[in-house]
Amino acid sequence: MINNAKQLTGYRRPNGRVGIRNHLLVIPTVGCANVVVESLARHFSTSIMTVTHPYGCTFDTVSNEETTDTIAGFAANPNVGAVLLIGLGCESVSIDRVYNHVKANGTIVEKLVIQEAGGTVKTTEKAIGIISSMQEQLALMEREPIDLSELIIGLECGSSDSYSGLSVNPALGMTSDLIVAGGGTVILTELTEFIGAEDLLYQQSASPEIASKLKHYLDETERNLSRVDNNGELLDIAPGNIQGGLTTLEEKSLGCVKKGGTTPVRQIVGHGEIPSEHGLVIMDASGHDVESLIALAAGGCQLIFFSTGRGTPTGNPIVPVIKASSNDYIYEHMADNIDISCGTVISGEETIEQAGERLFDLMLDVVNGNETKSEIHHSVDFAIRRRGVGVCIL
Repeated sequence: MINNAKQLTGYRRPNGRVGIRNHLLVIPTVGCANVVVESLARHFSTSIMTVTHPYGCTFDTVSNEETTDTIAGFAANPNVGAVLLIGLGCESVSIDRVYNHVKANGTIVEKLVIQEAGGTVKTTEKAIGIISSMQEQLALMEREPIDLSELIIGLECGSSDSYSGLSVNPALGMTSDLIVAGGGTVILTELTEFIGAEDLLYQQSASPEIASKLKHYLDETERNLSRVDNNGELLDIAPGNIQGGLTTLEEKSLGCVKKGGTTPVRQIVGHGEIPSEHGLVIMDASGHDVESLIALAAGGCQLIFFSTGRGTPTGNPIVPVIKASSNDYIYEHMADNIDISCGTVISGEETIEQAGERLFDLMLDVVNGNETKSEIHHSVDFAIRRRGVGVCIL
């Protein structure tokens, strides 16, 4: 039964957006600064959220722009209450640009540059003082009432099987419709997994202009696929998908797009772009699970649903990920990683509508602070799409 009366709470940010978590994030602008972030992770343990990565220094202008925008958007996610940026000083990603973007959103933010601070040890010492002060400020922030219409919910699938398109994905579609009916926003992504089912999304688009923009992104996605592998066989469908009973990309795509539900597509946004419309939105992001989750976080999602058939521990550093399985076996077999099963649809114990309502109710609890399995076990993966690369389908 849907609990529409449940009061949602969150952290209201200075820019008017709301977060459902209040993380203190430490993130480098370049991989060369990882050593400082790792030292801080050891010092503060799980009381802060740290991210390391190999990016931040490239002469590829397109990739550099997308990396900069993704780090900036990720750090400005409303689930983050305070941010400490660590730079080296000579990287191509501008720490000032990232800092200014986060600052403009009203988030508490500071920056340290290793070459200016006098090395990694001095940078770490300064960072410890900054973080301690930030923790005191975050401790004063309290949850307050928020509305469903203020939420942006991401949709992801990975390690799918033949049941995914029959149980969990259509159930998530029902959940998406409920979110949209409440004034909220859902983002469907992984464009590589639309191939073969794109006509359904064109028909679902709210206007010819939206359908045309989606086609533009899908055409670009197919061109990128052809550059990586002319045959596209391995990129189209992963070995694990085949072992799970899926036979073609079209079969997988038809299941994937069901996560978006039945409401009109209101907007097409770029990689990591925050929607300006409410309702069903499609984002340009890769089929690589970790890259896609980071793009959704950069696009302002406060929570992500992740459907799976064969199971995966993938999580996100700052956004709770609800892992929903297509079958009861993997829910029980990977109990440490899966939050909920829609195998009840396969067994006939529930209708798709009932499973969708159950997912919706779980979402409300997570919004209000209940931890997901990925949060409990600290599954914090980070990767950024490289243009023309990383388009494989998982």
